Order: sequence, then structure tokens, then C-alpha cells
Amino acid sequence: MPLLTYVLDYEDLLADKSAVFYQGTVYDKNPDQVGPKPFIDRFAIKTGEKARIFEADNNNVYETVAQILDADAKTFLVARESPAEVEQTYRVANGAKVQLTKNVDPAPDLTQAPKQRFFVTRPDGFRFKVNVTLPVGYKEGTRLPALFWFYPAEFASQEAYDTPDRTFNKNAFKAFNARSMHYFVRLGYAVIEPDTPIVGPQGQMNNNYVNDLRNDLAATIDELDRRALVDRQKLAIGGHSYGAFSTVNAMVNTPFFKAGIAGDGNYNRTFTPMGFQNERRILWDAPNVYLDMSPFLHANNLTGALLMYHNMHDQNVGTDPDNSIRLLHALQGLGKTAALYMYPFEDHGQVAKETLLDNWARWGAWLDKYVKNPEAKKN
Repeated sequence: MPLLTYVLDYEDLLADKSAVFYQGTVYDKNPDQVGPKPFIDRFAIKTGEKARIFEADNNNVYETVAQILDADAKTFLVARESPAEVEQTYRVANGAKVQLTKNVDPAPDLTQAPKQRFFVTRPDGFRFKVNVTLPVGYKEGTRLPALFWFYPAEFASQEAYDTPDRTFNKNAFKAFNARSMHYFVRLGYAVIEPDTPIVGPQGQMNNNYVNDLRNDLAATIDELDRRALVDRQKLAIGGHSYGAFSTVNAMVNTPFFKAGIAGDGNYNRTFTPMGFQNERRILWDAPNVYLDMSPFLHANNLTGALLMYHNMHDQNVGTDPDNSIRLLHALQGLGKTAALYMYPFEDHGQVAKETLLDNWARWGAWLDKYVKNPEAKKN
């Protein structure tokens, strides 16, 4: 049964102004089992009569109207994709579809890589989802080294967390870009993407940041271990921006990870004293929250080897490159294993081919040394 019909902004009049068209999507109450179904309806203005003139196929595919080509909505372009097929565009007229494009999947091995999506429950009963991507040819029961890549988010309740998932599209094609960490499956890693919710009353969510971070990661690792997907002695964690901040927090507040990758992050919340993310209290109103959440102040507790990268022209509020420089100095002084690479002419996120190639070479070598083959570095 449909959970809801989500009506989009599009509307237009029939050429003779006798009817109006609405475009929307039907979502099922079980989005993991039933995909969304876009549609176009025609409403007669005088009589109120409704007629559906287009309804997408949602049998393991996702179709959406990309463009209506005439005023009577009899001809339109439809974009069609599936988890196994890259998006193609079709011309639809009088019920007939003609394929117009021949797009090529740029990473067919990642498209074919086994994927799992499941929910994890942490000790306080909060339930959240985890996405897993495994190497092509993965054999069930094989415990792999794994990279966690994440970006925590704040929620006021379980309902607030669950609501966005109602529009999950199980039939979408997964697109990858040059910074998609899923490429690590080519190196034999499982790639883990846990949602990592931080939960608390509105305006006070970060009171629970450290505990929720620790419990989210512990619950995820326990479930992956139960499913025999990962070697829990060979785990890495990483993230960009707030994900980088949370990566270092994970490494100073838990013993789970042998290595980390952190990019363009802030590691000292006193550098953002007027608020950050969804934290609206200022430093002087919630000093313990700011201090507890600052991994720079707990750098002495770092476990694992931390690889940082920071773009020298990062203009994002709160993530000045000095954050990474100061953390590196602290970690070096404390005798921790850490490195920092800085990239000129890059803002908050790398785009140059040269930068990205250097990133991937260093990321892969770092994880191979400290996670996949830790014994080799001892010889």
C-alpha cells in the first residue's frame, strides 16, 4: 500500500486551458521492498475529473519524467535506470518508448559489486541503517579489512531520523565520482557507510555526541562481525569535513580503528565559538560540549595511524587549513603516527586530477600499511 503521494512543483495548463497537469511520486510504506512510482495526472478544471496519463514502471527500475515536450503532455522524455543499468533517456509518445541515449557505465565493476543495506540497533534502542559494498566475487563468510566512511548527523528523535528514509529509492542507479570511497573494493576492502545519528532534544543534541558516536560505531561493528563480513582487527575510518572531525573523534574515543583518513576538517571547536553544524549554542553557553567534542584536546588518546589531507585554499567556514597543521604538530609532539598532505589551489573538496591521483595513491598505501598488512611494517 502507498504511504504517501508526494506532489512536485510542476504544473501546466492544457493547450486549450481546460485541464491542468500535476507531476508527483507515490512512495510505498516499505521502501526497501517497493520502489517509488512517478506519475503525471490530468485534472479537468470544470469537472474535477482526474486521469492518469503516465505512470512509471517500478519493477526493479526507476522511471521519471525528465521533460514534457508539448502543451498537451502527450509526448515527453523519460529517464530510466536501475541498480544494474546506467540512466538512459527515452522519448514516450502514445504509449511507445524509443531509446534516445546510449550512456555507458563508467565503473561496471562497482555497479556489480555486492551491496547490503540493513538496520542496526544500538544499546539505547535507537535504530539506524548501514550500507555495505563488497568486492566483486565476494564469498560469503569471508572477513575483509574494511573502511568506514561516514558523516554523522543530528536528530531530535527516532521519528525525525526515520522520516527522510520514506523516500528511499531502491531502484536507483548508484553513481560514483572521483572521490567515491567505494573504489576501495577494488583493493579488497569492504566499504561501510553507517548513518551514525547523534540524538537529543532540539538544541541540545550534541550533549550526547561522544556517547552516540561510540555506541553507533560499536553497534555497527558488532553487526558486521555477526554477519561475518569484516575482520574487526583490520578496520579503518574516514570522512571529509564534519566527517573528518568525527573520524578523529572516533580515533580518540574508541579503540576500534587501526587507521584513519581525515580531510578538510575542524578539530578544535573553540575555533568555531559561535556554533557549528546544528549546534546553535555558543561556546560560553555550553563550554563542556565544545571541549568534549574537540579531538585536538584529546589527541593524547589517539589510537591508530592518522592520515590527514587539507586543501590550502579551503574557504569553508570553520575548516581553515590551520586546523590540520595544529593537530599534526600536537600528534607529532605526542609521538603518534600521523601525516598531513596539503594541496594548493584546491578549495573545500579536491577537483584537480593531479590532486585526486595523489590522494588515491596515499590513501591506498596508508591503509595497506596500517590495516590490511600491519605485519609487513614490522619486518
